[in-house]
Amino acid sequence: MSTTQYSIGDIIEAYCSRCRLNLDTSVAAVLDGNIQKVMCRTCGNECKYRPPVDMAVRKQQQLKRLMRKHEKRREDQAKPAQVAPTTGESPRAVLRKLWDELTDAVDARYARVYDPAREYELEEAILHKRLGMGIVQEVSDSGTMRVLFRTGFEEMEMAVPQDEAD
Repeated sequence: MSTTQYSIGDIIEAYCSRCRLNLDTSVAAVLDGNIQKVMCRTCGNECKYRPPVDMAVRKQQQLKRLMRKHEKRREDQAKPAQVAPTTGESPRAVLRKLWDELTDAVDARYARVYDPAREYELEEAILHKRLGMGIVQEVSDSGTMRVLFRTGFEEMEMAVPQDEAD
């Protein structure tokens, strides 16, 4: 047992859970001579006291974890793709597979946010706040479009004139 008595405000080295480093901290709470909470002097985070961590050991653990993930990803890519027979698939599964194929090459950062006042083109990627990313499949002259989302097709309005009163 440690004979050192700590008091609030003492500066000690501890592991900061926000910075994820061993840093100087100020003792924030002491109970029965044991440090309960500390405040990081770098980021100001107040957290439960954790003694300094051996960073070399921590780095090795993180490296092992990363290598396991990498190996698993390589194994998954090496497996041949299993194609399910189309006769036994549900319509929902077929739509999901079509959505996966269409959105696989699309970067969501370049998809346009859905706005009923805008006009959209065939096969354009859009982002809807509730339905997520979708691909325009049909565009009609009546101001509607049919969009394939992960959950299925949705009829949506487009090129709706905005009221001047708004």
